[in-house]
Amino acid sequence: MPVRRIVLLTLLVALAPLGEEMAATLEQDFPTVGTFRWGPFRVRPFFLLRATGYDSNVFLEDGTATSDFTSAPELGIRLFSLFKNRGVVQVEEILDYVWYAHNDELSQLNNAFQARAAYYMKRGLVFAELRTLSLRERPSTEIDYRIRRRERFFGAGWRFVWPRSSLQFRLGRDNFDYEPGVEAGQNIPVALNRLEKVITVTGSKRILPKTDFLMEWEGRRIDFDTESPIPGEDDDSSSRRFSVGFLFDPSAFIKGSLKVGILRLEPDNRPDHGYDGRVGEAVLLYRLTGLTTLEMRAQRQALFTTALNNVYLLDQGYGATLAQAVADRVAGEIGIDREKVTFPNETQ
Repeated sequence: MPVRRIVLLTLLVALAPLGEEMAATLEQDFPTVGTFRWGPFRVRPFFLLRATGYDSNVFLEDGTATSDFTSAPELGIRLFSLFKNRGVVQVEEILDYVWYAHNDELSQLNNAFQARAAYYMKRGLVFAELRTLSLRERPSTEIDYRIRRRERFFGAGWRFVWPRSSLQFRLGRDNFDYEPGVEAGQNIPVALNRLEKVITVTGSKRILPKTDFLMEWEGRRIDFDTESPIPGEDDDSSSRRFSVGFLFDPSAFIKGSLKVGILRLEPDNRPDHGYDGRVGEAVLLYRLTGLTTLEMRAQRQALFTTALNNVYLLDQGYGATLAQAVADRVAGEIGIDREKVTFPNETQ
């Protein structure tokens, strides 16, 4: 085993003080606040009205901007059942409709389903999860029209939890299928349909009363469904990411998370087209008053692309949202997001 991996595993294990009793987490992971009983289940329905307002350019073109009024009502239900304070099964279904006032061809219905099961033991828990998604979107930010993405994910893992630390191992399979829908998008399934296999190891350590130090390693194998017609141009790849960060909630007015790291994406046949650099994400929530909050966020990530002569694109963005509560379960939001996409090689 390479020395680098041995050192990483040692650091992750060092975050977990073996021999201490597990802190109770069932109530934290599946809170009953805001739910009502329905037979053996705890149920929480919800309705959201998201992304309602004016969009100055619903497409990506700079020269001929097309504006529109949009709204995205979302309806969902979450229900779970507890088994003697040891086991839990939860299912969630979300339907949302994205509406455009003038560009009706962009209006769409999306669906997301998720199921999770967990069993809590003396010093940890085992869990499994299933997620399916049907979403019409831009498959990557350089494509100026929407196609439908269907995603199927299955994962399982185990987590050890102590009063001041935790250590989690997680395995998963993520299958991506794209439906072009339009003649111009026939090449997108060929370029982006793929299977991703991932293993993630995450450790956390309480370093201050309300601040956790995080350390995470992730290995990913990406296999595309279709081979490139050009010899040596396949995008099958492997990636490794190592990140550190913090999860903090020091006062009643501020909380957030920060995670930064190094990602190494290595295509099998085109190593010179890979990525070796910084990635990360940050979220900061500031409570201005008891009813008003300001959320600020930023991210930097590498995504697969359909652009010729490139395996990935670098996506960097930041934004902010101001939320005002008007009732116990009703709030209004206004926000802004900026995003920049760059390619390592000149596109054709």
